[in-house]
Amino acid sequence: MTSTDDLLRELQSYLHGVTTSYRSSSDPNDVYEGYIFALVVTEALARGGLVHYEDVHGNKTSRLVFRTTPGRIYSRAHPYTHAVIQFGTARPLEAHVGVQVQGTSGVLHECDVLVLTADEAELSRSAGVAPKTKGCVLAIECKFYTSSLKLDLARSFQGLGADLGERGRPTFVSNGSSTTIKRYLSHKKRDWEHDVLPGNTQVDGLRSKIREAFKVYLSRADPTFSI
Repeated sequence: MTSTDDLLRELQSYLHGVTTSYRSSSDPNDVYEGYIFALVVTEALARGGLVHYEDVHGNKTSRLVFRTTPGRIYSRAHPYTHAVIQFGTARPLEAHVGVQVQGTSGVLHECDVLVLTADEAELSRSAGVAPKTKGCVLAIECKFYTSSLKLDLARSFQGLGADLGERGRPTFVSNGSSTTIKRYLSHKKRDWEHDVLPGNTQVDGLRSKIREAFKVYLSRADPTFSI
């Protein structure tokens, strides 16, 4: 069984030159979200992107503070941080952990790991509102369970995906596997990747999905930039 320390080591190996708010005593579910965030950052760098980190005030930082409960992107209760990702001449993207997004229904949903345009994020912070789905590039649902995965998790994700819409590329990611969930999500034509853990080949599968999200965004934002 992969431990919190295993996830921390892998996370830190991806996020060079920074420290995080996670510790060995942190909830493994929270650290798993950070691990998936680190995979997003790593894939951006591998595809020629430039990455730096900012807090909610817009200050560059090497000390990453992540949410451990669903939060507002504009909250200043703590110096929560996010990654800023730049590809070519495209407007930047931001990657966040544990922020709320307003679905097409107007209902707020938590996205465990969210990539959205910096324009939408800046608008949300200045107006004090949740970002809307039109600015979302990738929304990853992260599930780290020591027990078997229940079908209700997939049903809940299906509702989230339907409300976010296809543009947000909702993706279900878990540390374990479930034949029933695979069948259900495949039937619903939802993106998913199971057994995403350090050392597993499924990590490459998730990175491919992250690359595809970047590629689709760049087809609109800077078609000359090839990844």
